[in-house]
Amino acid sequence: MYKLLAIDMDGTLLNSNGEISKENKNAIKKAIENGVKVVITSGRSLKGIDRFLEDMGLRAENEYIIANNGGTIYRTDNFECISYNGLKGSDLKDLYSLSLRTDMQIMAYTHKSCISPEKNELVKFEKECVGSDVKIVNYNLIKDNEEITKVLFYHDEEIRDEMMKEIPKRYFDKYNIIKTHPKLLEIMDKDCNKGYGVSILADHLGVKKEEIICIGDQANDIEMIANAGLGVAMGNAIDKLKSMAKYITADNDNNGVAEVIDKFIL
Repeated sequence: MYKLLAIDMDGTLLNSNGEISKENKNAIKKAIENGVKVVITSGRSLKGIDRFLEDMGLRAENEYIIANNGGTIYRTDNFECISYNGLKGSDLKDLYSLSLRTDMQIMAYTHKSCISPEKNELVKFEKECVGSDVKIVNYNLIKDNEEITKVLFYHDEEIRDEMMKEIPKRYFDKYNIIKTHPKLLEIMDKDCNKGYGVSILADHLGVKKEEIICIGDQANDIEMIANAGLGVAMGNAIDKLKSMAKYITADNDNNGVAEVIDKFIL
């Protein structure tokens, strides 16, 4: 019997309009009624997730979300952070200098907000695609020990891939740097990924690996799909994820999450 269901958001739970279908909502509620712990597991920050929780019955005591690609785990009743594996202000300053050298736009997440050194296309992207407001902040004034949950770099895909070649090897040695969108690079702690976040929460809940289902569609879902009892790729997932998944469900516009819940839980 499966006890923990970890669901990615963008391209998985959310359809192409950035909405959760009625079918997916109802299936999630039924899974909860059947005693399964449902956990949104996203690359988004807390602010990009919290507005969806109430509608799925996930804003309650003893419910959790995994945000920032596994770097943070929050209780959903009061948004207390129970696990943190992120960056610091000193990292942000170093990465900011790198962004200037490579001509890539930068934005960062804290526990409470998104921050950018200027208004740019990345700020616009965050507002339009995620729905989060962004504060304009002088990065040089940030304290070195301030917790920075994740950093984003942004540029057109072709240019971004060229700029990646200019990033010194020490950054790849120090950080987990992954492509999660045609225009985005996400930069996190070296040991941070969704698989790590799911394993930390599973240990907290006393759930075994074989009792976990993980569903995703992109490169940042690889570790959690690989380490789940049942790793599921969406019909719209990247080829690498499909090749390693134990099951491929319908795409995000055809209620793929509900299909998994109906087939393997209900």
